[in-house]
Amino acid sequence: MLLQVAAVVVLYNPTKEMLNNIYSYLDLVHRLYVIDNSDMKNMEFVDNIKTNPNVTYIDNNGNMGIANALNIAVEIAIGNNYKWLLTMDQDSSIAPSMLTEMFEYVQSNSVDKVSIISPFHANLYEQSLDTTDKYTEVLTAMTSGCLLNLSNYSQIGPFDEDMFIDHVDHEYCLRSHQKGYSIIRVNRAILQHNVGKLNQHSLFGKRFFSTNHSPIRCYYSFRNRIRLIRCYYRAFPGYCFHSFIRFLIDPGIIVLYEDKKIAKLKMMCIGILDGLRGRYGKYND
Repeated sequence: MLLQVAAVVVLYNPTKEMLNNIYSYLDLVHRLYVIDNSDMKNMEFVDNIKTNPNVTYIDNNGNMGIANALNIAVEIAIGNNYKWLLTMDQDSSIAPSMLTEMFEYVQSNSVDKVSIISPFHANLYEQSLDTTDKYTEVLTAMTSGCLLNLSNYSQIGPFDEDMFIDHVDHEYCLRSHQKGYSIIRVNRAILQHNVGKLNQHSLFGKRFFSTNHSPIRCYYSFRNRIRLIRCYYRAFPGYCFHSFIRFLIDPGIIVLYEDKKIAKLKMMCIGILDGLRGRYGKYND
């Protein structure tokens, strides 16, 4: 381990197989904060993970959202004088070389104005990068596998808990840029990352991908896109235009390729309405 780095993983109804994901990086960090957002605890999983002396387990007393869990871990890490926090999804594992590449960037470059250092998220859609550059400044990055610069957290502000889940990471990135901080992707640091149950399809010679998210995830995704467009359309018109296009494309993909079509389309519409009305936080049926 080259840096004193803490890590956080947010649990939500984990299976025992996910322990292997956690063990893939547990020995590479100094401390792991496990924030349990599960409504019903998997006690076998909890008892197993709590036996490790480098783990701090926190029962969040139900699903309080990804933003809330991240903020809890950040505040604890800052209180224990950590400068970097590795943010992980429960379904992501890493190779040691990923962190080595990211640590190398920290040690060989100025990070005073860096908010997040991200790996390249490889998935079914994109497995490799067509670039020889070791580092690329990007607009946004997904949470999993990122190093959060805790020295700049207070200037940027906490993760937006009103969003609950979905696009929380993108909102933080856009706000970071507004505050004058950058997001750096280390192109040789590879994280195999699957968004939902990503499937590839072909129509009229074009490739399409369906994520097969649950209806409630469709709700949060569409509602929070409304929030991002409202907050950032002036500063980031290209990003917001792309988000708007997803309002047109995603329903068609669901109708063509996914199950639970009616439920998902219904929750999308409710999400849009709640976003326009300014209703945020955890969805209550």
